This record gives sequence, structure tokens and C-alpha cells, in this order.
Amino acid sequence: MAPSASSGAPSFFSAQTLLASFEFERVLSEDPRAIVAYLLGTAVPESSNDRVPCILKVEKTPFAPGEASSLAATAVWSNAQTVTANDIYSTSLAWFAPGRANADVQLSSICPATEKHIKKYSVQETRLVRETPELYERVVKPYIASLAPSTISWVYNILDGTAEAENVLHRDDDVETGFVLTPDLKWDQKTMSALYLLVLCQDRSIRSLRDLRPRHLPLLRKIREETERVAIERYGIQKGELRFFVHYQPTYYHFHVHVVHLSYVSFSGITVGQAHLLDDLIDLLSLELEATQSGGPAPLQSVLERRTFTYALGTEHALYGLLRAAGEE
Repeated sequence: MAPSASSGAPSFFSAQTLLASFEFERVLSEDPRAIVAYLLGTAVPESSNDRVPCILKVEKTPFAPGEASSLAATAVWSNAQTVTANDIYSTSLAWFAPGRANADVQLSSICPATEKHIKKYSVQETRLVRETPELYERVVKPYIASLAPSTISWVYNILDGTAEAENVLHRDDDVETGFVLTPDLKWDQKTMSALYLLVLCQDRSIRSLRDLRPRHLPLLRKIREETERVAIERYGIQKGELRFFVHYQPTYYHFHVHVVHLSYVSFSGITVGQAHLLDDLIDLLSLELEATQSGGPAPLQSVLERRTFTYALGTEHALYGLLRAAGEE
């Protein structure tokens, strides 16, 4: 039976309440290239009297559309200090003047944060693992089955229309080929070069790309075609400007597709090994279907069941420990 959506209220309804409650403990990690930091602390959710772990993500926002051309003007900056000046080169630091139209940072929170969340966003080493079909059946599949449905209750809230309904760009409630399309929370919904959309399929039996079969081709093709159509109509982009991909291992085990603008390349989610193009998955399953229809014997397992996947995992990830232990046996 498919898990039902959580009825829990949001932890915080406003950033002001969150920040007033947040008590800093330590920096989990920071990336100076992406200009993002994850802070660990505690906070008291609005629906509770208990102080619980809270992760606060602070991320520099991109320039607003059309803003770049105005940046080379004194009035834009409240202060500018020269750091170096050498021959034809110079470097300075500058502070935006008050009243900038676009927000300078984006705040995101996870509260209450579990130990799994804390490990995920902490600095940790990564290792490449090779997941054979045998390891998937023996280790990964039982690991996925052991995860509590509550870990993806937020997904079911979106699918059921009880959360983020105002952000939905497209909804198709067909249980086999339907999906919900929303802007990803990492996108400011203004900067087209950083466009980031998320597709959540209605079929709750598909946990990861390992579960995809030729019978899912109508779903995958509909996602590909309808999402591009909606993006073109809504945002005025051109055909061929979007990158569709699926993560393996995914962050959460409900099948979803990431859709980003081709210019958005400065994040780790498109790393080789983790990101698999949706078009490639459609092609693999189409070739499998053609082979079966041409009179060849039907394989006992799908091509995605038979594949060995190589990907990186953090050494603190629970799955990494299980795979390592299995490899040492």
C-alpha cells in the first residue's frame, strides 16, 4: 500500500520567526565557489514548545534579470575598497547600497533536522562505489525498503495538493503516466540561466531508475514533452535549452526528474555518475522494447536491473557503510 501524505504543519511560516528562534552551534560545511553555507543549530518550531536540531542554509542569490548592466555604477555600491592594483589588473571588494531590488541571499531550513540530514550536509569524504546487480538486490534494495515513509512525506504532500499547490506549474493525476511539475526550491524563479524545475511522478511504486521498465516509456516521454512545452510557454525559453536528468543514487526514493537550464552548470548535481540523462534512459528502454518486439526472448530482468552503476557516496552515508561491509565479506 502506498504511504499517505503527512498532515504535519510547516515548522515555520516566516523567516523572521525562524531567525528569531535559531541558535547557532556550528558550521556543517561551506562552499566558497557556490557561495553557500550550511549552519547547524537549534530552533523551536511554531507548532511546538521543544527546541530541536535545525539546519539553516545560507546561499548567495544570482543577479536579477537585467541587473548586471547596472553594476558598473558608483550609486549601486555603498562602499568599495581596492584590494590589489598591479599594472592593468585590479581587484576590489564592494558592498551593495541599501534598497537593492533583488534579495542578496536565500535562506532555507530543515527543522527538525535528523541525524541523517546533519550527516548529509556536513563536510565528509566521498568514495566511488560500483553497484553490481547482485549488490543492488542484496544491499541497496533492502536499504531502500527499510526507509520510513515519513522521510518523503513532503513529496506526497505535493502530489496530494496539500502543500505548495500555489507553485505547481502542471498537474496530471493519471496514476500511471501523471506527474506534478514545480519550480525547485533552489531556484529564485527569476533568473532564467539558473532555471531549475522538479518533476514528481504520480506512480509511487517507482523508487529509483532501477525500477524503470519499458512499460514506463509513456510516462517518461510525457514528462519530457509536457515539461518542455510548459517551460517554453511559461518562461519563453527555446526548445533544446533544458537538461533533463535523473540521479542515482537519488537523495530521496520517489522517482523524480530534475530539469535545469543548460547554462546552469555550477552545481554538483550534474556530476558524471550521479546524473543520468532522461533521454538516455528513454533510449535504453526503447531498445529493450524493440528487441522484445522483434521476436527475441524477453529478458528475465530489465536493462536497468542488469547494469552496474558507478557513483560517489559520502563516507558518512548509511548506504556507503552497508556497501563497504558487503564488499569486505
